[in-house]
Amino acid sequence: MTSPNDTSLAERYRLLVELSPDAIVVHQQAIIVYANPATLRFARVSDRSDVVGRAITDFVHPDHVPMMVDRIMSMGDRPGASTVPEETMMVDTTGAVRLMEVTSVRTMWDGEPAFQVILRDMTAAKEAEAALRRQAALLDHVSNAVISIDLDLQVQSFNPAAEHLYGHAAHNAIGASVAAAIGADIDPAAILAVGGTIDEVHHRADGTAFVAHISVTSTGDGYLIVAEATRRPLIERLGKVLSSLHQAVLVVGGAGVIELANPAAITLLGHEAVPGAAVHTVPMTFADHRNSPIQTCLTTGREIRDITATVTTPSGPRWLSCSCRPIDLDDSTPSALVSFTDVTDRHEAATRLAWDASHDYLTGLLNRAGLITALDTMLAALHSDAVFAVFYIDLDGFSLVNNSLGHATGDQVLRTVGQRLHRAQPAGSVAGRLGGDEFVLGVLLPPGDVDTTVHRIAHSLREAMVGPVWINGRTEPLRSVDMSVGIATATDSGSSSYTAEELLRNADIALYQAKGSPTVSVMFEPRHLLERQRRQQIEEALRRVLDGEHDPLQLHYQPIVDSATGQLVGLEALARWSHPDLGVVSPGEFIPIAEESSLIDDVDTFVFRTATTHIATHPELASTLLCINVSRRTLHDGKFLTRIGEDLAIEPARVCLEITESAVIPRDDTFQDALQKVRAAGFHVALDDFGTGTASLSELSRMPATFVKVAGAFIEALDTTTAAHDILSAIVSMVHAAGMRVIAEGVETTNQATAVGAAGCDYAQGFHYGRPQPLRDIIVSLQATETQPSADA
Repeated sequence: MTSPNDTSLAERYRLLVELSPDAIVVHQQAIIVYANPATLRFARVSDRSDVVGRAITDFVHPDHVPMMVDRIMSMGDRPGASTVPEETMMVDTTGAVRLMEVTSVRTMWDGEPAFQVILRDMTAAKEAEAALRRQAALLDHVSNAVISIDLDLQVQSFNPAAEHLYGHAAHNAIGASVAAAIGADIDPAAILAVGGTIDEVHHRADGTAFVAHISVTSTGDGYLIVAEATRRPLIERLGKVLSSLHQAVLVVGGAGVIELANPAAITLLGHEAVPGAAVHTVPMTFADHRNSPIQTCLTTGREIRDITATVTTPSGPRWLSCSCRPIDLDDSTPSALVSFTDVTDRHEAATRLAWDASHDYLTGLLNRAGLITALDTMLAALHSDAVFAVFYIDLDGFSLVNNSLGHATGDQVLRTVGQRLHRAQPAGSVAGRLGGDEFVLGVLLPPGDVDTTVHRIAHSLREAMVGPVWINGRTEPLRSVDMSVGIATATDSGSSSYTAEELLRNADIALYQAKGSPTVSVMFEPRHLLERQRRQQIEEALRRVLDGEHDPLQLHYQPIVDSATGQLVGLEALARWSHPDLGVVSPGEFIPIAEESSLIDDVDTFVFRTATTHIATHPELASTLLCINVSRRTLHDGKFLTRIGEDLAIEPARVCLEITESAVIPRDDTFQDALQKVRAAGFHVALDDFGTGTASLSELSRMPATFVKVAGAFIEALDTTTAAHDILSAIVSMVHAAGMRVIAEGVETTNQATAVGAAGCDYAQGFHYGRPQPLRDIIVSLQATETQPSADA
């Protein structure tokens, strides 16, 4: 409830405002909501509605609107905050410009924040000042600009002070129009009609604007104009405003001397940035070795924005955004207002983004994008007879590290390999990681034999990059990991010039050749491209076959017999493929291609379903074990057992899944678990090609295998050395001790068949007993000999 005292006080305040000789307005969001009678007199209107509802800026000279906005913004949000009185050029409804002293105060209007503005007409004060100046001019006219003009407004005289104020030489001004000389239209008669003095905006010869106070006297045959710049020096007013700002601001004079530095500038730039010091002594440099934007602004009078600068501080380098704008200090000397914003965080973030865009996050080496750019740059700079080589490096067996030891360990290995590559790379070369376990090194070769040089470099890279890795507090030998290198070269000769993409493609093709080569590295040859094209054709054709677009793969079966009796105990299903365009494609060609792509799962599933269906249709094979090769990848597929069990045509106990010894990694618990699930589902497991991989005796004892198939190399050696008999016997004894049975592979002669039986091998397989052939031919052979397969499998 409002008290009588409050009401009385409010009424007195309202009367005070209404009767004030000073114009008082209230505006919200720059729209006038109240104006007292003095405001109406200033605006030269009779009704409040001619003022209320209009923008406050309608009554501010356009040149002074930015200063008004800056003044309001500097007040902050505190209720009751006010600005210091400042002279501002205001405009009434007739367009006449009037100099007024303006004070703004934060207030409330209808419960919402607003600004109360008090405007005091300075005309009388200025007239008094003009009278004093006119008196002084009688003694010494040099202090003010004095211009005499005729009735046609042509300049008749132009004193030295006028030359200094307006920037025109007297001989150029005399005879010209007064409007050209002072940079503004002038009506002396109108000025005399309002008292002979007026404040208006004039322009110097360089285009800079300033507020001039002019006095006009009639001389009968013309007019005498006395003019001066009326604003107080901006430096004095800026000092108070800028001292409260958090942004660093300097005012620099035309000679490059700092005239004003607010506290934030001294804190940011150091004690070199003090008034009186030369701005070039501040420890600051600009991006791209540019000229100082401060000097450019002073010289050209142009505004310059957002130039990056660095400044050295006790806490390290800082990055700043520097902006300069010319300012009018009521004289002809150029000055610049220079502001600095600390953009260190933004600069570092942008730098990091740029680095991330071209570098591999895991190793710190260049990524593919960065590598392509660097390689193209080096290729473009090749001089005559120079040879540039790209080494495409792949870690053989690395996927086994991920699968057996986990991706975290794999990442640790990649980081270590990347660091080793960085240390081993020759000076001036570029190194990067394309992704996965693929690395690239680009080198400008020294003079000499190219073939010898590139293979020597590849060998040195292998020595440096492949070796024990410190993982989780211990050194891991990682015996399963080796390295293959594909090499491609380029010169600057026209027909041999390559882009980085083409050179990487060639090196990648050579890498594929290196993986099947006994040497660490292979250099690209044109024939390799043809071979890759064939591999691509095979992959595409195989994909179409598996999608049912062409005739399916064929299955042949090779007998497995009891080594003592020769009776059939099993059949190994082997995929065969004859394509209408590609011809006969051997398993040795299309199976590796399938393993490199996603097709091996489909091949394994096709073989499994087709073979089990074939066997199920022949009751005479009810006691015959069916052996099917599956890849490590297929076994790791958690859905494989579900997929093959959906429509399994025979009992799992009649099926043996063969996995090659090379797929076994020491301490690979994940793989062991997969094999255990296979055994738990009722299937047998056979370790194929035993003796050619890396499985240790401890791994053999852990494997849930039923059979071990001894590699054909051991069987072949039986014909050439007596030691081979002892080795085979030892293998048989070891396998039997582990509770497994032995199948001898690659038996081709009678002597070999006798030897494997004598060594104790349980079963045997090879051309001596039968070549792989369609199942119908095997059935015909069985019927011809009237031999039934043994159940002892």
